[in-house]
Amino acid sequence: MSFVRATPFHSRASAANRLNAWTNRNGWTLAAHYGEPAAEALAARMTAAVADISWRWRVAIEGPRAEEFLARLLTRDPAKLEPGEAFKALWLTDRGAVRGAGALARWGRESFQLIATEPDLDWIARGAALFDVQVSDTTEAEGGLAIIGPHARQIVEAMELDADLDPLRFRKHIWRGLAITLSRFGEHGGYEIWCGADDAPLVWNRVAKAAEPFAFKFAGLGAMDVLDMEAGVPRPGRDYASARDDFATQPMPSELGLLSLIDNDHAVFNGRAAVRTAKCTRERIGVELEGERPFPHTSLLRDGTRVGETMGSLYSPAMQRAIALAIVESSSADPGTIFALPDGTKACACALPFLPPPDPIAK
Repeated sequence: MSFVRATPFHSRASAANRLNAWTNRNGWTLAAHYGEPAAEALAARMTAAVADISWRWRVAIEGPRAEEFLARLLTRDPAKLEPGEAFKALWLTDRGAVRGAGALARWGRESFQLIATEPDLDWIARGAALFDVQVSDTTEAEGGLAIIGPHARQIVEAMELDADLDPLRFRKHIWRGLAITLSRFGEHGGYEIWCGADDAPLVWNRVAKAAEPFAFKFAGLGAMDVLDMEAGVPRPGRDYASARDDFATQPMPSELGLLSLIDNDHAVFNGRAAVRTAKCTRERIGVELEGERPFPHTSLLRDGTRVGETMGSLYSPAMQRAIALAIVESSSADPGTIFALPDGTKACACALPFLPPPDPIAK
């Protein structure tokens, strides 16, 4: 039996969530919104937004053979990482289907952390045991806040932290007596602050105080999903079902548009042979829909013939229309291609991302 858990920031989120609008992700209770979901998504583009990302799965991977194990697991080579660096990568089934996607951060010579939007602990732990590598779920031990938007850098500076940090880098700090990690793992150009669970309420207060002069808004999960979709990022659960059978053949990285997370010179990862021989006949694209109504997981027709389907679909307040990610036949993937939905609604193919990241970070 599974239980819904509260994140370390729940007491503070409850006080801010005056409409009592809650949802859950990965078994964690999260604010769906704090009263104005559209305004929260727009704040990330206009000023700043702060979001609870504690629900993201985090696992520590440690041991003398940790690098060797991760080289077999992931589609990129961890030997290329120095401590304080991270990269995005996939892990695949034996037949090349996507089991997971996430960021791998290197803490030290023998220690790493994997961060993902969907857990896969049992499968990873079984593989790690073959290399005598220790795997431990650290999700409940930490809280995380994302700071996104044009004023993200200024907020971090107002917190008296060094904001000079490149994307996919992280740095540990002692911040006024609290041990935290400042990172830039996200797709939206901002920062993340990770802290011990017991320190989370104080970290929330400090971040909110520093962000107040910059007209920030707390952003619920709904706004963060909108930002992900505007960035063209496919998410498991919302957009596709991750492969969970060892011999599954779907979804393939090529169909999900994730081939950039596979290094051609990385020769030893699980599923490599299947990926190299796979023939790609379908592609992930963006679709702008006619009107404001989203159409998730709906057929796309061209001249009356089904040529693909939408994945997740949401209303974008920045674009003032509904948008969707979609997988279509390659012959129908060109930007400008017009589709019809079964109810007659029109849709138009477009390149991804729909919109650029919410910042460059203001200086």
